[in-house]
Amino acid sequence: MNIERLKELFEQEDNITRTAKLYCIEQNLEYTDSLRRRISNLLRDEKVDSDLENEIKSDSNNYSNDKEKPQKGFTAINNLGQLMAIEEYCLFYGLDVNKIRSYKLISHTGQPFYNCVFYEEVIEPMVTEQELKDLIFDGFESIKYTPIVKDTKNKIGIVKIADLHLGAYVDNLIRTKNFSIDILANKLLDAVEDINERGYSTVHVHVLGDLIESFTGLSHKNTWKGLDKAMVGAEAVKLVVKILHDNFLSKIVNLGEVKVVAGNHDRVTSDNKEDVQGGAASLVCWGLELLGYSVEFNPLVITHIVGNICHILTHGHHSLSKKSTKQICWDYGVQNMYNLICEGHLHSIIQKLNINQRDTYQTIKDDAVDHRRMNCPSFFTGNFFSESLGYTSESGFVITEDNGKGIPNVFYYAV
Repeated sequence: MNIERLKELFEQEDNITRTAKLYCIEQNLEYTDSLRRRISNLLRDEKVDSDLENEIKSDSNNYSNDKEKPQKGFTAINNLGQLMAIEEYCLFYGLDVNKIRSYKLISHTGQPFYNCVFYEEVIEPMVTEQELKDLIFDGFESIKYTPIVKDTKNKIGIVKIADLHLGAYVDNLIRTKNFSIDILANKLLDAVEDINERGYSTVHVHVLGDLIESFTGLSHKNTWKGLDKAMVGAEAVKLVVKILHDNFLSKIVNLGEVKVVAGNHDRVTSDNKEDVQGGAASLVCWGLELLGYSVEFNPLVITHIVGNICHILTHGHHSLSKKSTKQICWDYGVQNMYNLICEGHLHSIIQKLNINQRDTYQTIKDDAVDHRRMNCPSFFTGNFFSESLGYTSESGFVITEDNGKGIPNVFYYAV
């Protein structure tokens, strides 16, 4: 690549995406996200590399060291004719002993050596938030939300949806229903019909986290095995924005505000300690705002007062959810008002889901004259892991409304 030309284009455009596109046009190259990331890294590091692929090769015994080595391959015998311990072996061949997951001394070959298995080192692309926004915005310039307004004197409805897990793919399990991007899109369309049938004067939407299955493909071990169409990264965020717009929000009559909290799957890093604020969910909200929706996002908790009811929204995976209901009401609710705490995360309306609770279980965590704490159903139906634990659930969502006395009526819908 011509790094000098790339620098000139970047100084002119001050935007990685536009720089990459112009460079591709000049060089008659096909523009791809991987090429854009490559150009971004070149500009950041000022390194020239004609290879457009960033390959990472690993081999359990692909060692290199400037020290003198035995002429016949690798050996665990040192120059004194003694068997080396694993620490000495690693030092001799320039290996990091702390990165070895397991090792075994192989001696039946006639020349003993250590067969080492290393921890997998996942190298994630360094993409800035602005670069992600550029990718998301690309293709949405001409799309704008047009409200559907109908005159009605009915009540205000609050729609609560949780755990969309867009990008998850589930097929051919015994008890768990199939799940995919297309299935989710159709479920959202079905939900819109149920919502509009109620004829509300205003419909607020509460989204309780886990909008995507994974941004990196490594949210949990083996997450990448259950992804639909390798839906990760900016493409996953773009598709969430598109499906929420095309199949859900834009079709709701008299749509009001959209409130979104982040879930544990909404992080943009594999390590849950690096992104604790749900960067992917934040980007989805940013994309929806670009289209013209009124959106509020918070990674932890949102308080939304509608009429005489205070709605407290959180996903359910933070330490916040370990607090007592009364403490949550005190910290985030409104005194002398009915407080309704709604959480997702469990993929079920029951507090805990295990085999022993199939016959007797509680549908809410706490209920009193001035508050209620409840789990909302999810759109995601589960996967092999949940089925192996005996967990199953139906897709669904919740609609609440004030009964006229400051107490919520709660309606459960299956989709």
